[in-house]
Amino acid sequence: MERYWEWLCSIPGIYHAHRETLLQCFGTPRAVWEAGESELAHLEKRGCEWIGKVRKYRCESSPEKTVHMHREQGIQFTSHEHTIYPRRLQNISGKPFGLFYRGRLPEEKKKSVAIVGARKCSRAGKEMAEQLARQVAFGGGQVISGAAYGIDGAAQWAALENGGSSYAVLGCGVDRCYPPAHRELFECLAQNGGIISEFPPGTPPVSTHFPVRNRIISGLADIVVVAEARRRSGSLITADFAADQGRTVMAVPGRPEDELSAGCNLLISQGAEMILSVDSFARSVFPKYKKRKKTLSDDLTLAPAEKLVYSSLDFYSKSVWELEELTLLPIAELGSSLLSLEMKGLAKETERNCYARMA
Repeated sequence: MERYWEWLCSIPGIYHAHRETLLQCFGTPRAVWEAGESELAHLEKRGCEWIGKVRKYRCESSPEKTVHMHREQGIQFTSHEHTIYPRRLQNISGKPFGLFYRGRLPEEKKKSVAIVGARKCSRAGKEMAEQLARQVAFGGGQVISGAAYGIDGAAQWAALENGGSSYAVLGCGVDRCYPPAHRELFECLAQNGGIISEFPPGTPPVSTHFPVRNRIISGLADIVVVAEARRRSGSLITADFAADQGRTVMAVPGRPEDELSAGCNLLISQGAEMILSVDSFARSVFPKYKKRKKTLSDDLTLAPAEKLVYSSLDFYSKSVWELEELTLLPIAELGSSLLSLEMKGLAKETERNCYARMA
């Protein structure tokens, strides 16, 4: 039956509601494939103008041909009837009938945190997204997002760079790289997570697709975090879906006059949990976080200068000159300590001459 589901979900130009109509009329995807011309014509006369797309695709590709073509492209598929279909999606409203993916699907036993936010984000918002994602990776969780510019991409890169896994849900086919500048990110996601879409391969990125895909981002998550967002944004649509799906919604507060914080502040006023610090977020999401952090601290073997520099770092970036003032170390010794901490995975140069703590 899976090949018929894959065929049905691969028909270009028809959407969830159209498939729902076909299944109400014919019962199964196999029955849609085997439907007579008179039955399709009857539906077309009843106002289903899109039936022509079903008819055309049926002439062009069989279920077997569809499956073979996708596997040759490295694209996998699961229907909602298969055992590997994400359990988190099973009970959401309008769950996808099937998912196409490259890489793998999110792990059921891992805590899933969606980190979303503004495409045109601030430096502080980007850093916050990265810090939150690092703690998700450190806590053993997985990051879900949309691979967009700004907050989404920053969070997913941070999770991957810190040994975690991340999954991108697209508003186009999984054979499309959108945005194009994130090609390297897509390659890493396919290796250390997955790229997921309900839209068939070949589907271009259309603006109306993105609000629809947001229900899958929230559906795959246990917690949805909005790191930075305007009052009218797709991130708030994701948060609304999350609330309807019974997910926990969290937001990073900001200054009242800051346009990029308006959406987060609104969510908090509506009952979203407020993230007061990266550390408090990690402690609330991962019960064993404090113990893991203590174990890491106990296991550290650092030189005195390294310990001093490490204790002066924060999850927010600090410049070399700030660290020089805090530690009173000669610039050469400070530089070598920072390099050593980077090699041990305890610090990262976030931009030229600016460093942040990693754990």
